[in-house]
Amino acid sequence: MENLSRKERDKIRHKKEILSEALNLFAEKGFHSVSMQDIAAGAGFGVGTLYNFFQSKEQLFEDLMNDCAEKIYQVLCPILVGDLPEEAKLRLFINSHKKLAEDNIKFIKLYVSEYGTLTIVNGRSQKSNDIKAAIHSNLLEIIQTGISKNVFRQVDSEIVVLSLMATLQAFIMESSKVYNELKVRNGLMQIEQFFFSMLLNVS
Repeated sequence: MENLSRKERDKIRHKKEILSEALNLFAEKGFHSVSMQDIAAGAGFGVGTLYNFFQSKEQLFEDLMNDCAEKIYQVLCPILVGDLPEEAKLRLFINSHKKLAEDNIKFIKLYVSEYGTLTIVNGRSQKSNDIKAAIHSNLLEIIQTGISKNVFRQVDSEIVVLSLMATLQAFIMESSKVYNELKVRNGLMQIEQFFFSMLLNVS
């Protein structure tokens, strides 16, 4: 950002402002009830400015998905590739979903209301597909390393990863309907206990 010209910085800022207003309007009225004109008026731009950034409302929505997917990965990536032991990484990964839910609750509600599931599950954009694959790959490595160190039991690491990701995604999706911080914290604790009761090598 420091090396960008003022014009380039303004362009980035304007795009963020448009996406933020679009998310607010979509969350309030629903994707299909909001026009590009509505978004332009709410963001304080002419509608032509929006089309300088996005060819259509659908492309704008895809950019929102990409932005959300990137935020998710920015939270999870340092955990998954950090220097913590495998058990600690996995526990932190599970409990980090509380922050993910809180920071992205508006988008999650919007997406679930439109499609019935989360972007990171079905991957309606290439970027979200890539991020889902990266998370899957990192989790797989953590499980396999834990098994090789005799920290985890001899389990099918692929099944464990798929089950964990699906459970967390379904839980966050359901929790987004009426978000309750205490219930989310307790729910993630139960998920953590359930998976580690099967995964940890206690012998």
